[in-house]
Amino acid sequence: MNIRQRVTTARVLPDNGNNNGWYNLLPPPPPARRLGPRETAHWAIIGAGCCGLAVARQLAEHRPQDRIVLIDAERVGFGASGRNSGFMLNVHTHGTAKDLGLVRRNMRLWQGGLEDLRRLVTKHQIQCDWSDWGRLYGAAGPEGESHMTEVAESYDRLELTYEWLDNAAMEDATGTPFYTMGIRAQGSALVQPAALMRGLAETLPANVDVYEECPVHEITKGRGFELVCGAETLRAEKLILASGVFITDLDHFRNRIVPVATYASLTRPLTTTEREPFRGIDEFALLPTSPNGSTIRLMRDGRILMRNGFTYEADKRFEPGDLDNARSLHREAMSRRWPALADIEFVDTWGGIMAFTRNDGAIFGKLDENIYGVVSSDISPVTRGTMAGKLLADYVVGADSDLLRLQLGIPKAGLLPPDPLLRFAVNFQFRRIRKSGAVEM
Repeated sequence: MNIRQRVTTARVLPDNGNNNGWYNLLPPPPPARRLGPRETAHWAIIGAGCCGLAVARQLAEHRPQDRIVLIDAERVGFGASGRNSGFMLNVHTHGTAKDLGLVRRNMRLWQGGLEDLRRLVTKHQIQCDWSDWGRLYGAAGPEGESHMTEVAESYDRLELTYEWLDNAAMEDATGTPFYTMGIRAQGSALVQPAALMRGLAETLPANVDVYEECPVHEITKGRGFELVCGAETLRAEKLILASGVFITDLDHFRNRIVPVATYASLTRPLTTTEREPFRGIDEFALLPTSPNGSTIRLMRDGRILMRNGFTYEADKRFEPGDLDNARSLHREAMSRRWPALADIEFVDTWGGIMAFTRNDGAIFGKLDENIYGVVSSDISPVTRGTMAGKLLADYVVGADSDLLRLQLGIPKAGLLPPDPLLRFAVNFQFRRIRKSGAVEM
């Protein structure tokens, strides 16, 4: 192709501010490696989150003689994949599973991603506080208890094992009488997500070069692709987009992703006195059954993670006051569960933007000649994204597997209404959730 064709110009570059509690706990990384003035590669991958890292690793194994360049606008582990609550889920459902075939399909992808991550962490001795503790589901009121019953029904229909916990057993597990009932399930894992992402990047095959703090401003297509990163450029034969919600800069997936921010706060380590309610509890990890409930972790080092709050972020930026509002919400949730910890210091409060689709649809596969894309969407983004990234690498080289055929059978993410209609619909749903599940907050 002799005429240069603009593929995309970035409308919004990734900028998560200075907050990521997980990342801030890590030792400072060495200086970022940046692109030279004019570099070349066989493959360029944009986005070094769970999807991009998995694509790069699997592609490097398929094509050991090819040079693969993985580019991220920020530091590895600082973006969305390093901002979640650290649940590496093998299964997750809110409410009764209406389509068991859909859930079983997702379970195979989640489980495959989890097994891959467990293997890599063990093989490379990645220090990410990996724990096979599993997960709790907790309910604190009539709505949550109704959802809890639905979760149990789904688990029964899926023939999954779990343990019912009454109020006393939940207090023994969490150090608070707040929860009236719960379920304990095994099979999933817990991690320090920023440490996991950094460790995965540090252990990539030798033919993968990782460049950080290199936001891509423009992509043009000629004889291959030219990526413009400020004064630096990269020419590559093939292009893979694994940039999360920012993939919507490409027309192929505009109006197919709902960018939703969720927020977390992390405390300092509890003192011996402050740990008194948690006697005999080394750690726990709790998911709410109510959509308005709080996700909570007690870490082995005595910190508490509290996650709650959602906002619609069409411009992929956090609005002024979002973090202050989230911190207040987390403070209230903390005081409801552990009144003695109501004033404990939050050392960090941060947000992360997730990609939701309307129909549990996929963003996966060939977008145009020599352009491919993948986004981890909806529930269990890290395990699902890890598997989706690995399968995309298989797809682009023509490898076949049952899991790839399963992934390819997922429908494309459905079209969404444009703003302001989408904003109105999403915010209406958020208000309904907050009102109906207020007691679970």
